[in-house]
Amino acid sequence: MIKPLGKFGSNSILPSFSQLGIGVYMFLVLFPLVAGLLYALAYSLGLVGALSKGFTLNHWQVVVGMPAIWKSFLLSLSIASGVVLLAAMLALATVLLLHPYIRKTGSLVFFIPLGIPPMVAAFWGFHLLGDGGLLARFIQKAFPFFTFPELTNDAWHIGVISVLVLLTYPFFCLQMLQAYHTQNVQGLMDIGKSLGGSRRYVLLRIGLPILWKNALPSLVLFGVFLFGAYEVPLLLGRQAPQMISVLIAQKFKRFDLEMVARAYVLTVLYAGFVLAGIWFLFKRKKAGRGA
Repeated sequence: MIKPLGKFGSNSILPSFSQLGIGVYMFLVLFPLVAGLLYALAYSLGLVGALSKGFTLNHWQVVVGMPAIWKSFLLSLSIASGVVLLAAMLALATVLLLHPYIRKTGSLVFFIPLGIPPMVAAFWGFHLLGDGGLLARFIQKAFPFFTFPELTNDAWHIGVISVLVLLTYPFFCLQMLQAYHTQNVQGLMDIGKSLGGSRRYVLLRIGLPILWKNALPSLVLFGVFLFGAYEVPLLLGRQAPQMISVLIAQKFKRFDLEMVARAYVLTVLYAGFVLAGIWFLFKRKKAGRGA
């Protein structure tokens, strides 16, 4: 005779395993992050560290009063937003206009760039877009009287944006291709055409909104990730202004301990911006579910 499941049955074991998984996640992921952030905050306030003499706001006053710091934050936000928008628009155009060809040839080509580390992509961008790179040599051979513009370490950060777009674009393509199938976008557009809508109308009013709404959470999260990009702007960006991740890393490497304290102030500010972006994402997602 088979006995019914008791307190050690599968129904009671599954919740315990889920609780154990949450506990392990909090211990291995959340606890180090919170502890590191609290240490950075304490160091920036003079409570710990080699120069600790008690509570002080001097480091915060110095950092907040430096215009170069806010230029770095603005630059990082501008590059992250620009890269996400450019990559998203390219991915939308690729999926909506070239979907029949992608379905025939396969999407394997989009997986290959995802395995390229950012440092390798930065070196590739330098050798391709630099003054003595492959692109410059080809243009000089084809058009001897043409002066090749600066695309690396330039004022407009063209090299940084180009490489980051090439790294981000394949991921957005794969996600939107999946949404194209799961949301039955082709079927909905066919219905729109059968009701008299033109191809342009169904693309802009049916396909585009569905894919954009589905990809929006990933766009925000990827923007948060790009906000802290390090390897590509380190090699292809300018010395001033710098992206905030490069600026923080350089201040940590200084021998002046005052700079280390200011680096911790920047770390706390950077974490605040990142947490604000994540909070905005979850708030918007929750509001969308409520609607």
